[in-house]
Amino acid sequence: MMGEKLLAVFDVGKTNKKFTVYNSHLVAIHSETVRIGEVEVNGIICDDADSLTAWVKAKLDEWSSKLSAVAVSTHGATLALLDAEGRLAMPVISYNHEVGESVKQAFFEEYGSPEELYERTGTPPLGQLLNAGIQLFWIRKEYPERYARAKRILFLPQYVVYSFSKLEAAEVTSLGCHTYLWDLVKGSWSSVAESLEVPPRSPGIKDVWERLGEVKGIVVTPGMHDSNAALLPYLVRERGDFVLASTGTWCVLMYPGAPFAPSREDVHRDMLYYMDAYGRPVKAARFKCGFEFEHYVGILRSAFRGDPLAVELDRKLASEVLREGEAFFVPTLTPGTGQFPRSKGKVVGRLPDLVRAYYYLNLSLAVQTWYALKLLTGGRKVRVYVQGGFAKNDVYLAFLATLARWAEVVKGEYPEATSLGAALTALAALECCEPRQLEVELPVVGGEPVEPLDVDDAYVEEYALRFLSLCAR
Repeated sequence: MMGEKLLAVFDVGKTNKKFTVYNSHLVAIHSETVRIGEVEVNGIICDDADSLTAWVKAKLDEWSSKLSAVAVSTHGATLALLDAEGRLAMPVISYNHEVGESVKQAFFEEYGSPEELYERTGTPPLGQLLNAGIQLFWIRKEYPERYARAKRILFLPQYVVYSFSKLEAAEVTSLGCHTYLWDLVKGSWSSVAESLEVPPRSPGIKDVWERLGEVKGIVVTPGMHDSNAALLPYLVRERGDFVLASTGTWCVLMYPGAPFAPSREDVHRDMLYYMDAYGRPVKAARFKCGFEFEHYVGILRSAFRGDPLAVELDRKLASEVLREGEAFFVPTLTPGTGQFPRSKGKVVGRLPDLVRAYYYLNLSLAVQTWYALKLLTGGRKVRVYVQGGFAKNDVYLAFLATLARWAEVVKGEYPEATSLGAALTALAALECCEPRQLEVELPVVGGEPVEPLDVDDAYVEEYALRFLSLCAR
């Protein structure tokens, strides 16, 4: 590795935190993962920022002599409020923390209805503290002295960067991530952000591939939101009309080809607009696919005394399950999220054995994905790249391809698009260019098309309609 330019990426998920080292050809040469969960501080659910930043610093110290650049991607809706000395004025609050509906009601009374705000910010009202603007409003209301002490407001990617470099930045992929803080119509701070005095407490806005400075000879980039990091390699190389389905705890479907045309019908079904790395609105739909999958896999493991994850795809049996249509895993386990925010999570019907139960679980999640795709694209023919955890789930993929026959479902062949997207920004910073100008091969754009099951469309339609009717109850 003598003389080779190596790039470090910290990909910070809600529980799993991954450190990956890439060479200058964007080939991963080292990867490791650590689990860092949430902590409770004075009754508030928080991200364990101390453990996270300590781990990041330890990894950088271990690799510093070999690295040329570093990039960070993290989940959104998470903020760090720093005092004048650069210390946390408030713990880093988790978006999983619940606040009373009265707080949200007061927010909308002050700043406008959800429909009015959606038309400007592309942000719908989400559950828990998934709206960063509402989180800041709540902190100002409940902890006014701490809010007054906050001289800097950083999103989590930028706080991680600050923790090891003392370099400050803001960037649009985090600012535009269902925050109410960014006005997509005028392309600058929203009236909510101005009222909460965010702009004067924010560092300057940088491109995610800019050089902020150096630490021990390592070029430091601003960091970015994880879903947008996963999207970046496709923006760089894909030329057709496509949807990226980035799957993990959340299934985030991102459709860059859609115009910015927020509809009031979408306000309460988790349809939103992100901002991509180039500052352009990206229409998206989200639901907690992986969260529900893991919850029910645990239940099936206990109920049937077997491992659901050992079940493989049998195309004949999958077709039979669709024709039988005997069971439904109805969303949603997290009220206020997904395309069915008022539906209450439950299992309906008969689960005769572990294999069929696992098939029905995946079928139900595929129906949710199909419905989100229909809302997102209007049924236009698109290529759907499935990346992340569900790209390894052949049962889910077969059901999705069968439901969405009007689309081409592609099993993503590269498992770590988020980390790769962040690595692109690090390499671009080294080369002093933007990612589309890099002369490097990307393994991520491509994959294996998924064949639909051999089952009559009438059975598919009947199951989907019954599923939707259960969600409406």
